[in-house]
Amino acid sequence: MPVSNNNEQHLRKWLMGCPELSNKNRFRVDYLSEKPTEYAIFAQPSTIAYTENVLGEMVPRQKQVQNFVFATKDVYGADERQNLSNYQFYQDVIAWMQNQNAQRNLPDWEGGTVESVVPTLTQYVSAPGTDSAKYQIQIQVTYKTN
Repeated sequence: MPVSNNNEQHLRKWLMGCPELSNKNRFRVDYLSEKPTEYAIFAQPSTIAYTENVLGEMVPRQKQVQNFVFATKDVYGADERQNLSNYQFYQDVIAWMQNQNAQRNLPDWEGGTVESVVPTLTQYVSAPGTDSAKYQIQIQVTYKTN
């Protein structure tokens, strides 16, 4: 079952609860401007899981996975302390996500119930520039449909 736009908003709202994110910075869906500092969530292509029923029909499984990218546009350049600070930000966001999973504090989900939200790729620079860069991690949401 493909994720709806409302679920992108639910995931965005959940991530906004992370104390590492500043409410002074914009947090967008499917868009990240060229100016630092901003946050964005992007839905990624994900496989829809199917199973064959007794009639031989392919039907969606109750448990599905949806991948997202959480990205930021940050100040970047020759200042090693700034670049290390950018990586530390992501380390802290990942730790927060892992803690939220352990506490079962998960986002709302249209048409189902979230079972976990886990980072599946560590932070990395995906688009370096001269004075700013796009950093990102991949997030996997596992949910059970109603």
